Amino acid sequence: MTRPPARPLARLAAALGVAVLLSSCGTDTPADTSADDPATRSTDFLITSEALPAGWGDSNSQGLDYRLTVCGVDLEPETPARASSLRFSQGPFGPFLEQHVRVYRTDVIADVLTDLRTALADCTGYTARGNRPDSPEARFSVEPLTVKGAPADSAAWRQTSQGDLPVTADVLVVRSGDSAITLMSYALRDTPDPSVLVRAAAALPRVG
Repeated sequence: MTRPPARPLARLAAALGVAVLLSSCGTDTPADTSADDPATRSTDFLITSEALPAGWGDSNSQGLDYRLTVCGVDLEPETPARASSLRFSQGPFGPFLEQHVRVYRTDVIADVLTDLRTALADCTGYTARGNRPDSPEARFSVEPLTVKGAPADSAAWRQTSQGDLPVTADVLVVRSGDSAITLMSYALRDTPDPSVLVRAAAALPRVG
């Protein structure tokens, strides 16, 4: 099921005055259900806080809403059959790690990753806007990122929101069959610890 074009998604955290890119939820909630739903469950790919460095634990979720266009590439071109999200943190103000899983009926994520790797080779930034007409724009700078041990067909980048309180996020998108797994490690006023994303990626089950 192909989705119509949509504006990029940017959740604005008003209390912090920063743009947060991806929402999260702790349940395996189908975005769409039908007789041809895939057998793979989105929860099959979820990690636990035990996979992360000492001091990390479960954090509150922010909902299952997810739609983001990075450097012109829509990361969710079709409505997924199943979806799950989790968030971990070292404290109420971070740093944070979010995991988002999308299970599709067809292998759309292979093309997404190909397009994303191509776009990231020359992309230095992009602009996102919330899903309301009065939502302000948020601008993000983009840098190349290598995640040790990540699959060769994955895509990774570092991005930083522009504004009074910048948020730097390291993002990794990997594929397993018809499923997309996104890991985002981010911090307020600081850069994320690279080891967090590396350890999270290494803990992913059934990737490949």
